[in-house]
Amino acid sequence: MNKKQSSPWNEIPLEDYEKHMSHNSVGQLEVLNTLTKKYLSRIKPKTCLFLGVAGGNGLGNIDNSITQNVFGIDINQDYLNKAKERYGETIASLELINFDITSDKKVFCKADFIWAGLVLEYTGIDKSLDFSINNLQPDGNLIVSIQSNNGVQSVSRSGIESVQKVGSIFQLIDPEILIDKAVKMGLKLIENEESFFPNGKSLKTFHFKI
Repeated sequence: MNKKQSSPWNEIPLEDYEKHMSHNSVGQLEVLNTLTKKYLSRIKPKTCLFLGVAGGNGLGNIDNSITQNVFGIDINQDYLNKAKERYGETIASLELINFDITSDKKVFCKADFIWAGLVLEYTGIDKSLDFSINNLQPDGNLIVSIQSNNGVQSVSRSGIESVQKVGSIFQLIDPEILIDKAVKMGLKLIENEESFFPNGKSLKTFHFKI
């Protein structure tokens, strides 16, 4: 069995994942969507790449008159099928790819905007940055959002038990280590911000340019 097939993400139905992420004690889905909208509006990219696109949260903010190419990558094909069902007709350029970004830093596009929201916790800093840099065009933007637990357990209890499976591969990302590694790999930190959730956790978002 290969790594992609054995990933715990392939054992979690999208419905469970989205219920967990939008649960009133978690609140991550809405915050991530709001952040995606903010950075898309600010950067106005022609080519976007969404890492861990799942069911397409954030894709509803794409302006087709500005963005000409949209790529989404996820390890779970069922998630991609749902994203296609939801956004395939409204985003004509949408290309969804079933791929494990930790397996190869393959080039799928040269994006001027890459969105990685709550991805590095499951893929690691090094491989995520390697993959992103390979798929960024010169002067491209990489937006990374990571979770800060602030003393709260890693995978929040929302009553959706299947999501607890990803706890086995979840690793908190140290913001200072992320910034240090990103800079050493040629990225520049433009700005960062923090968004707080109802459960006491927060989301730290970093805007890098290459």
